[in-house]
Amino acid sequence: MPTQWTLDLVAPVDLSEQPHHDHLHALACQIFEDAGGAHHADDKPFTARLLGPPDKCAGVVLTWLPDTPPPVAAPPERLRFGARWCEVTGAQMRRIPLDRLAERTPGRRVRLAVVTPAKFRQHGRDYPLPDPYLIYSTLARRFRSAGGQAADDDVRELSRSALLYAHDIHTEPYRWHGTTSAGFIGTITLGLPRAATPSACRLFASFNGFALIAGLGHGTTHGLGAIDLPPP
Repeated sequence: MPTQWTLDLVAPVDLSEQPHHDHLHALACQIFEDAGGAHHADDKPFTARLLGPPDKCAGVVLTWLPDTPPPVAAPPERLRFGARWCEVTGAQMRRIPLDRLAERTPGRRVRLAVVTPAKFRQHGRDYPLPDPYLIYSTLARRFRSAGGQAADDDVRELSRSALLYAHDIHTEPYRWHGTTSAGFIGTITLGLPRAATPSACRLFASFNGFALIAGLGHGTTHGLGAIDLPPP
């Protein structure tokens, strides 16, 4: 089952003046990748995100997605962001069964808060919009690569019938790999029509639960596309 570590820092640090997306990615790679790891793979088996805004970073959340034990048994006692080392004051670990993800979110309509810029890649170009087909086809691929079970017919039905009912988003730029890109942040409400089958509804809930730990879109190993459930 996926393993998630929440690492708290001794004191909040200001990472806003450095390329924190690249440094967060490097930190996660150092922990989760071995010598034979596919560093340039499209779908890596882990994600990372900051705790709090970059200028008041209180820690990090690191998630090993596959239904297998992570390659390291314990999190590090210090975290490196570029040239800066930060002491870890506390660590919490939890395991999240893939077959229990459907219990975390509703089965027919859900409201998600996108808290860091999210974007997709379509035909080789960035696509900074919450397209339901791209959201669920991408989540389906990553869910399966982590060991989750999803029937082809249900994935097809979900990807083609999912609807974007509402959104309150704006575009936000960010820097990574030495360039400036942009993604969307804000709230999105997604759902299925009344004719959706029970199995598609359960898969819808499972994928949304998976998005909470895996993120949304491209660059989730860099802290992009982080998702929360907003208050009712």
